Amino acid sequence: MSRSRVTALVAVALTVLSMVLAACGGDDGGTNDKAQANDKPAEAKSLKGQTVRLWIMNNGPKPVADTERIVAPFEQKTGIKVKVELVGWDVQLDRIRNAAVSGEGPDVTQAGTTQVPFFAALGGFEDLKGRVGDIGGAGAYAPGIWKTSQVEGQDGTWGVPWFTEARTIYYRKDALKAAGVDPATAFESQAALKATLEKLKAVKEIGGKPIAPFGGPGKKAYDLVHNLMPWVWDAGGAELSEDNKTSTINSPQAVQGVKFATDLVGAGLWDKSMLERDGQQVEDQFKGGRLAVFIGGPWVLQSSKRAEDDTWSDAARKNIGVASMPGGDSNKGYTFIGGSNLMVFKSSQHKDAAWELVKYLSQDDVQTDYAGLMGMFPARLKPQEAEGTVDADHEAFYAAIKDQGRSYAPIAQWAQVENAYKNQFGQILDKAAGKGQLSDADIKAQLDKAAKEADGLLSQATS
Repeated sequence: MSRSRVTALVAVALTVLSMVLAACGGDDGGTNDKAQANDKPAEAKSLKGQTVRLWIMNNGPKPVADTERIVAPFEQKTGIKVKVELVGWDVQLDRIRNAAVSGEGPDVTQAGTTQVPFFAALGGFEDLKGRVGDIGGAGAYAPGIWKTSQVEGQDGTWGVPWFTEARTIYYRKDALKAAGVDPATAFESQAALKATLEKLKAVKEIGGKPIAPFGGPGKKAYDLVHNLMPWVWDAGGAELSEDNKTSTINSPQAVQGVKFATDLVGAGLWDKSMLERDGQQVEDQFKGGRLAVFIGGPWVLQSSKRAEDDTWSDAARKNIGVASMPGGDSNKGYTFIGGSNLMVFKSSQHKDAAWELVKYLSQDDVQTDYAGLMGMFPARLKPQEAEGTVDADHEAFYAAIKDQGRSYAPIAQWAQVENAYKNQFGQILDKAAGKGQLSDADIKAQLDKAAKEADGLLSQATS
């Protein structure tokens, strides 16, 4: 996304946000939204023949086909047609924002958990507070997951948690064996991770094919902040102050967290060529057998079981290992926990049918089936716990969600703040690739820029 587009997005979003926060209520074409939200939804059988447009992102290798498969029983039972449309993660922020502001969009959209507050502040989405009792409300979800449906300072429910994910370590069992490293201790701390990568560096190839010790994406990754923030958290840093009013991304602790990552680049443990790729491309490098270690989500594990995913090499497919994220000196490690929620547009002409679809997708068995196809975890408590007992690898991900998971404050400005951080993180990794080892001063200079931009965004939104 160009800087001019980012600037325009921020200006529009903050203008709309100030209007929303200043308003005491309002209507949409003469309709009382609060009263409508509390109205009893129409029976599903009376909605036969309506079409609900559903925007989804790149969920799994066959996102549209998989979603259509999941909603087929709903269509048959209710007579409601679901039109599934794919919107790429690289453009979805703009697409959803524009639809919310213009009133010209689908009925329901998937949204990243960290984006819900930003989208909600635009004023183009239904407050679902009066409906969520149909699906068990907050009690059906872990507190941290339900929090992603809220907006700080507002009384409402703006999204329904759909699926959950965490990031953790993937490794090649055969590579660790060749390096003489015990998987049980290979990633138990950051020091252990670095020592493991040093030993893997000496393993030049597996089965006659070259392999690098570790790789991660750079500035092209839309989720770069999710990848680097765990190192900041491990070092005792944070993205914002406790009151969420100022940036702390340039604190000494944050500098040390980012430096852990750049030191891997400088030491030749992080394959520099990966920094020119986005997240999917790096994932494909691991699946193709060219990386011994990388950090990914549960969808990678699931994709190894799909024969049609031909990005896997035989050796990589047969030798997958999963381990918890390594911790810093005084903690057991953090990982970003995210996923996606479902949001209903105010402009929808089929709100009751849209809600019936959201209800259906919120059933325990449906969430289990869909999460299984995508390689995610269900958002709801009961099916999430069940998924964690499938095998040792799923147990590792469930433990990460429960014990290591951390996300960001549910504030409307986070999407723009995250973009500011992403840009500077990308610059830092580029400098490390070109210069090698970076000093604390090198890193802090870039993080100061990120903090300054973030503080500007935060102050404009509250002024």
